[in-house]
Amino acid sequence: MKIAIIGCGWVGKRLAKYLTGQNHHVIATTTSAEKLPELKEVAAEVQVLDFSLDFDDSFLKGADLAVFSMPVSRADWHRGFQNLDLHFPKTLLFSSTGIYPQDNGIYTENDTVDLRAAILNSENLVRGKYPQTAVMRFGGLMGDERALQHFFSTKQPPHPEKKVNYIHYEDILAIVELFLTATPQHKVYNIVAPEHPAIAEILELNTEDSGGQPKENGDRIISSDLFIQEFNYTFIHPNPKYF
Repeated sequence: MKIAIIGCGWVGKRLAKYLTGQNHHVIATTTSAEKLPELKEVAAEVQVLDFSLDFDDSFLKGADLAVFSMPVSRADWHRGFQNLDLHFPKTLLFSSTGIYPQDNGIYTENDTVDLRAAILNSENLVRGKYPQTAVMRFGGLMGDERALQHFFSTKQPPHPEKKVNYIHYEDILAIVELFLTATPQHKVYNIVAPEHPAIAEILELNTEDSGGQPKENGDRIISSDLFIQEFNYTFIHPNPKYF
């Protein structure tokens, strides 16, 4: 397949490498010419594409799948995106579970109140232009150098009692590959590891007498049950404690 990854950042680069290894023809785009050399190592074609500037999108013609991986919380790409004048049989949007409120509770795709406007506007823009889009709301991206042990190697976490909503990038790669052959589902899916240990559990911290807020006032869980059920998916890395 010919696959365009539009906005090839941390996870996009790993996806490009994986799909190229599966013998797909990958087109990777970046807004920075400085990133071209490293992306040429993982993709057949690499182009600078910045939706905030005038652009030529002809190199994207014929792509079987377009993966939109732009920073969804930033609106500076909206105007240019509206000028994109191409058809893609399948489209994916990489979004974020940051769209949900920060209050405690269990959040599913059915929750539509008090969503973060910047992210919701981006999702609606992409789905309005490409109604066939499946939206993947990722939890915190983890794997390789991204680990809590690295983030808190020289400092203590401010809220060790908080439960996490993370996703290992290897599951993202497997899930995207699943969408290549799956019957298109034009829905929103939370893509989050199904287990939610507390930060303290992952870091093996003793939180007794820490003064942290009780769990019942600090639990914010993003549920991925819809995706698991509809695709019968078993996570490669179900527990962030072992990322």
